[in-house]
Amino acid sequence: MKSSRRFHAAAFTIVEVTVAIGLFGITAAAAIGAMIRMNTNAALCRLQTGASTVAQNQIDLILSDAPFNPQYSQVPPELTPGTTSTGTSSAPTVAVYTDPSSGAKVLGWMTTVVTDTSSALNGNTLYVYRATVTVSYFYKGRQYNVSMCTMRCADT
Repeated sequence: MKSSRRFHAAAFTIVEVTVAIGLFGITAAAAIGAMIRMNTNAALCRLQTGASTVAQNQIDLILSDAPFNPQYSQVPPELTPGTTSTGTSSAPTVAVYTDPSSGAKVLGWMTTVVTDTSSALNGNTLYVYRATVTVSYFYKGRQYNVSMCTMRCADT
């Protein structure tokens, strides 16, 4: 009787399986590394947005607090020339970001520098103040800063 060779065992060799598993492992490791980097970048962007919002709120206060007429000694406290600080690097008090799910907070500190840049021409004085708001915070052991500037002239 003849034996039939109709059914051949179709299988991968151990070398092919090992190479396939190795390639899958390398691809998975690269994908996980990329996702970790994307997650870190997303966290940095959230913190940058939070710090920018805090700085913009202070700029809005500086621009909208009225009246501002230095010639009549009407200067809001936010526009008094000099440097004011809220919090410090060792004791941050400004909320930069609060995680909605865990409630974890990233705190920072804010520095506002107001400079009188008024100038006179032909006996007329143009009262202009410049304000620079800087919000700083630490994230993963590194300091980050957001700085915004504005100028405001007298209301009258």
